[in-house]
Amino acid sequence: MIVMGILVSVLIVSAVELTFYMFLIPGPWAKPLHVRPLDKYLGRVAYIIAYILSLLRAPLGVLPYLVKLFIFFGLNIRYESARSTYLREVINMIGDFVNLGLTALLVLAVAGPAKLQPPTLIFYLPLAAELIRLVTERVPITFSAMWQLIPHRSIVRMVQARQQSSVFCKWFVLRCTRYCCYYALSDTGRMQYILCALKQRAACDRDMSKRLEYIQAFRIIPLHCGLRSGQVRDVAMAEVFIHSNWTNDPWLLVGMAIRRAPWIFDPRYLRRPFYYMTEANRLATLCVLKHARYSPPYAVFQFGHEIRVARLHLFYLVLRWLGADVEYKVSADGTFQFDQFICWLEKRFGCAQALAGQRPLYSDDEVIAEVLCRYNASETIVAQDIALHYTYPLKYVEEVLLNKIEATREKLELCHESNMI
Repeated sequence: MIVMGILVSVLIVSAVELTFYMFLIPGPWAKPLHVRPLDKYLGRVAYIIAYILSLLRAPLGVLPYLVKLFIFFGLNIRYESARSTYLREVINMIGDFVNLGLTALLVLAVAGPAKLQPPTLIFYLPLAAELIRLVTERVPITFSAMWQLIPHRSIVRMVQARQQSSVFCKWFVLRCTRYCCYYALSDTGRMQYILCALKQRAACDRDMSKRLEYIQAFRIIPLHCGLRSGQVRDVAMAEVFIHSNWTNDPWLLVGMAIRRAPWIFDPRYLRRPFYYMTEANRLATLCVLKHARYSPPYAVFQFGHEIRVARLHLFYLVLRWLGADVEYKVSADGTFQFDQFICWLEKRFGCAQALAGQRPLYSDDEVIAEVLCRYNASETIVAQDIALHYTYPLKYVEEVLLNKIEATREKLELCHESNMI
């Protein structure tokens, strides 16, 4: 019965995903979305549910983490999350199902068959939370990966070429207009198409429109470059990094634009320097879930992903409250150490070579002091240079930071003149 329920859930999620990818791809012609207070309320509720489920599934993370610790310190093999490959992600996914199966066998041996009685139910709650996580996170990932492998551009060209001679091809072009419009484009065309469509849909949403001002384009980077640990964007140039095959997934591009746009580096949204897991991740996730209607497939994935990682928020906060600040702040270049606890252990035992020389993001006061030391009074301060050097959105530098610098410079000059008198 449980297996049948899982299969039905997987089929339902896959069918919904297929509908979005075939018939509901966003386009520049789409009407602007009118955000309702209910959307943001449901987003907060979804985050709370994911947080609770993450705490419930915490026991299933013990065995995988012990294996990771053994690889790090027993086999002395360093795992860099920023260099994660697709093969490694597949191995991690297989490991999820193996871990779930072994845990289920253990629970079955200890608690017996699943029952609604409280003692037995307690043992099965972590399994239920993990199942929800796998369906909402792993199924969308798998669907997206398989969808990206399909030669959509070739299919569209073939169908369009034969629509005059084939009834099916003519029907396909008429019924799947959005699919044909999008996948006929080049990679560059698709990136521009999605960004234009997203900003058009956010025209009546003041909050989302302001956040989307922080992204001007997508940038395709080589496939061998991992997109994790903060190496996912160019903050100053307002670009979000993607792999070329990601353009086959329009809903993924929408999700990336919302979550990874560098608005989080603007002190008006989050003070600098900041932590990733206990601060930035929470804000970015809430942004995705509150605006789920912009990319429902990505919002489902984000919900499942949060079930996996949200427990770390509480873990780091508790350790900080106990006096052990395990979590490192985001570095000055916008990157961060993904597995904070292992990095802390490495530093504790004197083997954290990779952390040498890194410092957190600069605060406004630090930037102002350093800039005024570097520039003479007669020199023009270039906004883009500051944005690039200190990992700021150019928008914030032009609108706020330059004014702060000039005000401080004038104040110092007045003080100097007063002292001279």
